[in-house]
Amino acid sequence: MEIELKLASPDDALDIFERSVLPLLKGEITREEHQLFNEYFDTPDQLLGQRKIGFRIRVKNEEIEQTVKTKGSVEGGLHQRPEYNIELQEAKPDLTKFDADIWAPDFDVEAINQQLVSMFTTNFRRVTFDLINGDDHIEIVFDQGDVKNQSGRLPISEIEIELKKGDPSALFDIADQISQFIAVRLSNTTKASRGYQLVTGNLPETKNLPKFLRLNETHTTEEALCLAIQTALKHWQHHEHVYLQSGHLRALHRIAESIELLLQSVSLYLPVLQCMELLFLHKQLLTLHEQWRWQEDLVCIRKLRSRKGPFSRKIPKSQMLMSYLNGRREGLLAVQSPENLLASRESILVQLSASRILVEKPWRQQVMSYDSLVLEHAKGWLSQGYQTVMQSLPKKQAMDHHNYLALEMLLRTTLINGFLLAELFVESRGKFRAPWLDLLTGLKEIKSLVFLNEVLKEVEVNDVEDLDDWIKEKLKSVITVMERSRKVAMSADVYW
Repeated sequence: MEIELKLASPDDALDIFERSVLPLLKGEITREEHQLFNEYFDTPDQLLGQRKIGFRIRVKNEEIEQTVKTKGSVEGGLHQRPEYNIELQEAKPDLTKFDADIWAPDFDVEAINQQLVSMFTTNFRRVTFDLINGDDHIEIVFDQGDVKNQSGRLPISEIEIELKKGDPSALFDIADQISQFIAVRLSNTTKASRGYQLVTGNLPETKNLPKFLRLNETHTTEEALCLAIQTALKHWQHHEHVYLQSGHLRALHRIAESIELLLQSVSLYLPVLQCMELLFLHKQLLTLHEQWRWQEDLVCIRKLRSRKGPFSRKIPKSQMLMSYLNGRREGLLAVQSPENLLASRESILVQLSASRILVEKPWRQQVMSYDSLVLEHAKGWLSQGYQTVMQSLPKKQAMDHHNYLALEMLLRTTLINGFLLAELFVESRGKFRAPWLDLLTGLKEIKSLVFLNEVLKEVEVNDVEDLDDWIKEKLKSVITVMERSRKVAMSADVYW
């Protein structure tokens, strides 16, 4: 079983490491350097890729080796994946040489072996530092090169910290030391996945979170928190990759969404799984969440400029306003520099802390109830959030947009709690969340209109009075719909 942390790194990572990090490491260290050429194989319809199987032949010096990596798991940035190696006399792929036990019962090795074709190659310089410190044996690997096929090439620049023997916590200690000097990111993207990206020609796309976290009644409190952290980190790391590959601005919203989910997950479970490590992560997340608040303006700009949606009949018709919003967006991106934020020390520290917690589970040393069923806490948590929201909503008085804006953070955190726990009540939850989610949708429209109102104070447009009137009417319309949704939401029976 291969256990490693994978870090995306800048081109000068090796130089910085040897100059600033290597002298700080303890233990016996040896250095090796090789040029590695790998050729990846699959069937024309990618039967191996569909099963998350990677198959390659590697040439190093005069040695030839074929490797199969079967489907594993990624927790945060920690990769665990079965790996099987066979030495070859010639660079000819042959799946039948592997032990038959590694294949699924429905995997026809002979038939698939006959269909294998070359899909892409990787060619990179690998510098390996072999570190032995007490009971821990770790490889720190720097890879620099590219993956290519007939369609093009993608760069490879990454650090792999692999555990050969010992405590997985040692991986995080080294990653933390590296991140003090090098702008790295935790990555869940493999070289093979980048190769398949070239084969298909498809850029990675944004994804929605699932409707609910996939819990069941047998999950313990510890398992539920770990699943929430894994889900948030996976969503975050995927959309980092999407943004850096495609520049898709929606990916930035998904990253902020991931950070908020991670923050609320820790906030929810902290009273039960109390420990200093979780408390420290919570503090880190509060800081990082604040650093990403700017993207809410980016969301407003996108909604206002969209040629689809609630503002499409008005805003896109004003060229002056559209031009200003475009400039405001570009200025926001230039000032905030998402690429630098993604590689910031604060960002990598949060991801490393969260991933380390998944491995170490530090609350086990301090509390006894970590293995209690999460269902024992869920009803109380949901009731507490629901009652707080209900007490903030007037039963007989109408609400205006100021009232709703004041309620936004409370509503969002309560709905995230529902995302985290509602799957425990799958038979009874029904459509309880729908009107509450409608309120959140309405709040996004309110924020966009308020943002537009501020914009009109800064830009000269010919029809400013007409736009002012339109904003007022639009706010009234949105509030009217939200008040109907609020009435439905407040009258519904809870599902827990």
